[in-house]
Amino acid sequence: MENDSDHTDMNQRITTTDAFKGQLEQVFNAYIKLKDAFVGDDSRTASTSAKTLLNAMKKVDMKQLTDHEAHNHWMTISKEVSGSASSISEISDIEEQRSHFKHLSAHLSKGVKLFGVNQKVYEQFCPIADNNKGAYWLSLNEPIKNPYLGAKMLTCGDTKTVIVK
Repeated sequence: MENDSDHTDMNQRITTTDAFKGQLEQVFNAYIKLKDAFVGDDSRTASTSAKTLLNAMKKVDMKQLTDHEAHNHWMTISKEVSGSASSISEISDIEEQRSHFKHLSAHLSKGVKLFGVNQKVYEQFCPIADNNKGAYWLSLNEPIKNPYLGAKMLTCGDTKTVIVK
């Protein structure tokens, strides 16, 4: 089997500068606050946290990514995460916000897997979120606190992947 060295496996860690990793960690920390707002069924805090996440995204210096493929991965992830965060910040209906959060989580998860954020991260999944289509989110804690269902079913879901530092 040939090894395609020009293609980065999405599950393979890409080495980056400490500066880039630190900037991505700030984005991730803002994401955790956003996730916690959804766990608490708080659309106003979700909107504010999404703005914080957007500001953190603007501070990520992609010039730190000298590898062409890493740069391209980040361009896609960045566009999707920023778009979703912007939508969350501009609307007040929590179910609509959660729909955008599903998209944001899927893309930020790729970024965390590819580049790392200096922390152990749990990728978790609820099978009944999003009208039984299921949805993933990231957490710093293994016990489930569901951002898609909040108080309705706080502990629905399980950990699918542990992303190491």
